[in-house]
Amino acid sequence: MLASPGPPPEGEQWLHEVKWDGMRVIADVGPDGMRLFSRSGRDVTTGFPELHTLAGSVRDAVIDGEIIVLDQGIPSFAALAERMQVGNRKRVEELAERSPVTVMAFDLMRLYGVPLLDRPLAERRKSLGKLELPEDHWRASPSYDDGPALFAATLEQGLEGVVAKRRRSTYQPGRRSRDWIKTPHRRHQACVVGGWRKEGGDRPRIGALLIGVPDPAGDLHFAGRVGSGLTNAVLDKLNSTFAPTDDGRSPFVDTVPDLDGKDATWVRPLVVVEVRHLGWTAGGRLRQPVFRGIRTDLSPQEVRRES
Repeated sequence: MLASPGPPPEGEQWLHEVKWDGMRVIADVGPDGMRLFSRSGRDVTTGFPELHTLAGSVRDAVIDGEIIVLDQGIPSFAALAERMQVGNRKRVEELAERSPVTVMAFDLMRLYGVPLLDRPLAERRKSLGKLELPEDHWRASPSYDDGPALFAATLEQGLEGVVAKRRRSTYQPGRRSRDWIKTPHRRHQACVVGGWRKEGGDRPRIGALLIGVPDPAGDLHFAGRVGSGLTNAVLDKLNSTFAPTDDGRSPFVDTVPDLDGKDATWVRPLVVVEVRHLGWTAGGRLRQPVFRGIRTDLSPQEVRRES
């Protein structure tokens, strides 16, 4: 179930939670242990070995939550993005020691074999609160009655934002619902990479990414270029990931201006990244985008423009 963007609603019919800056996951615990699935349905269990303690505390459940990495008490998406991109087992174990993750659990879809999808949120949250989650890497995300107070507090503390959820709402898997309303403090946008420009000099090294956002029909629209925030580690990862387009042409349906696309290397639109920005121009370009990380938890088909 996904939240719709909008201003924070008020009234007794709403619960309010912190909007965590992380990676959405579903944890399915059963007789054979625990499996973790990303929002796109990809199995990410092996990438987070420190989370396997859940199977020793909960016998049967499906939990919805957000994986975060805390840096001085504040979620760091950059640190989490590094964890998301690693496949080597030894490297995964090293990062689990150096940058351990925490799951902020906020919903319960099944408990002891009983589906809870049709139960109201208030009931599901109550059941979640009774679970004995392992305290090392699992926490029940707290909920609050006072939305405006939480909005002000999260802004002051530098957190991502807030999510308001209707107390009587059922759980609707995969659907973006108005029963959940997200209000971020900062503007972020998932984008699909369609090409890159090299930096100055003779070496064909990435200097900026050419990014876009698909429309509902799946056509990729150019949204600008981003170079700020790209590190050497990220550039090395991208260099090994990109695949050139079959015909050498731009994958964007609209014309990329020469200022952005001159001498570009066009790639198949398979890689999703996230940027921070200052809004959209009237022409559909992102204002001053800054690279935040590669989103392996999202497929290009899932990317849409955030309001």
